[in-house]
Amino acid sequence: MKARRSTGSVALALAVAAVFAGTAHAEAGPLAAVIVAPASSAVFTSPMAAHGLLSPGNGETVTRQAALASLLRGKTGNVLLDEGVPGGRPIIALAERPAKTTFYVTLPPAGKHENIARYPIAVVGPGYHGVLTSSSTRVDGLIPIGDVAHSALAIDGGKKPAIRSSASADPLGHLHWLENRLQQAHDSRLAAQIVLACVMAFFFALAFVTRSRALGRAAFFSGPCCLVAAMLLSSGGLTRQWQTIVLLPLTAGALALVGIFLRPRLALGLGIAALFVFVFAVLWAAPEWNSLAALGPRAEAGGRFYGMNNQIETLLLAPALVLGALVGIRAMPFVALALAGGFAASSIGADGGGLATVLAGFVALGLLTARATFRQAVVVVAVAIGAAFALVGLDAAAGGSDHVTHAVGGGPGRLSHDLFQRLHISVNQTFGSTHAWVIIAVSLAGLVWLAFRRPRIAVMDALFVALVVSLLVNDAPADVLGIGAGSAAILWAWLGRSGERLGPTD
Repeated sequence: MKARRSTGSVALALAVAAVFAGTAHAEAGPLAAVIVAPASSAVFTSPMAAHGLLSPGNGETVTRQAALASLLRGKTGNVLLDEGVPGGRPIIALAERPAKTTFYVTLPPAGKHENIARYPIAVVGPGYHGVLTSSSTRVDGLIPIGDVAHSALAIDGGKKPAIRSSASADPLGHLHWLENRLQQAHDSRLAAQIVLACVMAFFFALAFVTRSRALGRAAFFSGPCCLVAAMLLSSGGLTRQWQTIVLLPLTAGALALVGIFLRPRLALGLGIAALFVFVFAVLWAAPEWNSLAALGPRAEAGGRFYGMNNQIETLLLAPALVLGALVGIRAMPFVALALAGGFAASSIGADGGGLATVLAGFVALGLLTARATFRQAVVVVAVAIGAAFALVGLDAAAGGSDHVTHAVGGGPGRLSHDLFQRLHISVNQTFGSTHAWVIIAVSLAGLVWLAFRRPRIAVMDALFVALVVSLLVNDAPADVLGIGAGSAAILWAWLGRSGERLGPTD
């Protein structure tokens, strides 16, 4: 959104008068109101309001009908399921007059549009100044449309709303900067994915041709280092398309080459541990680095605003399993719980699919390493399922709140409904896009070919199991299979062709 100036002192005076009139009226009516206003309204530049950018929906396209339904129902739909129109009944009604606290929002124009634009939102009321914030996005200034209704109801009920504000000397300037960063992230997505594929393919070719253990380790780090490089570039605001094309492969390649010096077991283990410490620290302490990066959550499309998406989850899957193989069977459960906890924690990964996927991979790795019997396997699987629910429960007890805790807290019905929806979205994504179908078909063929390679490698077999689980619990099959196939190919080129051993039992 471009910062809009007031059309004149008269318009601003009228807006301010309306605010005071609404405050007086609110003494006898609701404490909060929601009003749809045109983007040219003076309130969207008023210093008496707190300002933000409204994300109108979830998916590649958005309509005014879907945005209005999301505004009134307090939740967003998905364009692959219901054309973005959420089900259920409205929980609020639009107001005609301001209240003590008033949410002013602009909706998309009539018709279907590409979901790359944000719309102004302003809140006038006690405690609202500067830039609007939301725990649903963790990006100051970016507000999901589903939070508006719940925030209005919370204020009416005397509770803390999801939409709050933070002080800012120049809120409209901050929003202009944020809009530019969101647009840059959108414009760089395809370039970043191509760079990721090219970097992994380049290092795979080096490892495959040379059979070098050192270059195999560099290839192993190439994918995760693209993620690290994207976060680092985002921290410096280097997310334009040309910067992504030039700087992302150079930075990722330089970081991956450090793997040459990280021999198993201690040095390699410490290197992988450092990778997870960095990623988890960024997700926890600086989520905007991740949200506005060219790789990772697609905050500009109104879906996942923070934490891990399927892309990040799959990039980190092979490093997690290799770390498990390095520490050995006795320490493996502790490493699995630590990493799974990071994937699942609301303040870090907030990724229920990642929790299930990484635990499945560790269960397979542990059973293969220990050569467990069928009875032992059943016990281990049951313990892992219990551990998954326990991790989500601990997160919720500690104050965590996201779609994972809500799904598990809603009981078996809510959880099965969410899983069914993800499968539905996966099918629609697979058959609704030619490029997605091509990626999926080629990746599946590659994975099947790799599955028959000899010698058998426990880490690779565990990765195959984890990818199958990921396809069942996640909703981005092209990302899962594309990155998964690349990771498996690199593991084979490294461990299979060079003969490097991760431990005494691999």
